[in-house]
Amino acid sequence: MELQVILEHDQAVRRAVRRIEETTATKRKLFMIANFPHVIGIIDGTHVPIAAPSQDEEVYVNRKRFHSLNVQVVCDADYVILDFCTRFPGCSHDSFVWQNSNLYQKFQQGEFGNSVLLGDSGYPLQQNLMVPVGRPANAAERRYNTSLKKTRVVVEQTIGIWKARFKCIHQKGGTLCYSPLKCGKMAAATFLLHNYCRRRNIPLLDDPEHPEDPDDPDDPDDPIPAPAPAAAAAAGARLAAGQARRRQMIQEYFS
Repeated sequence: MELQVILEHDQAVRRAVRRIEETTATKRKLFMIANFPHVIGIIDGTHVPIAAPSQDEEVYVNRKRFHSLNVQVVCDADYVILDFCTRFPGCSHDSFVWQNSNLYQKFQQGEFGNSVLLGDSGYPLQQNLMVPVGRPANAAERRYNTSLKKTRVVVEQTIGIWKARFKCIHQKGGTLCYSPLKCGKMAAATFLLHNYCRRRNIPLLDDPEHPEDPDDPDDPDDPIPAPAPAAAAAAGARLAAGQARRRQMIQEYFS
């Protein structure tokens, strides 16, 4: 019994060490793109077209007026998908999907330490989620924005590669004609297959090496919805913490 406990402890330590090594490697590769520090992943949302559901049809209509799931994707510098969320309808804002995802809860619990995700202006500024400065006032803030934008291109390319490989989740390939729940499971399966292909260097057959997200990445998202009154104080505290962290990073790395 004691030997079993020792072996289980040793395995847990090995897993923890391996995770630290993988996290360090991920940060290093993302830093090498444009010198943005502490980045553990890049986040974005994209739409997977589905047929109009028989129930709650209207909530699946996105801002581009077709039925979809709003799928959250987090990737690394190697175009590998580190995390995804496929359970929200197309009308959901990217910020809503983020703040109701399991990954958000892990960040809130401090599981990733001082690591950050990079997002576009469709996401709220938070201590562990850096977004562009809306109106940069000096050279340091402009350098910060440039570095963030260059690094964030990777997630657009990752989504583009994923959709190029799996035509069933590409709008040009039609729509998934199943229930939203099953469509979400199908999207999740293609994420796993995408990672299998990336890790084994299986090339795309008939597409550019790094296609961008066919959902126009330069098309601005809707404004972030205002929080409900009961949640406004907590949202304000998260914003203040994010602003302080961003100022610190700009001063330390971009001034």
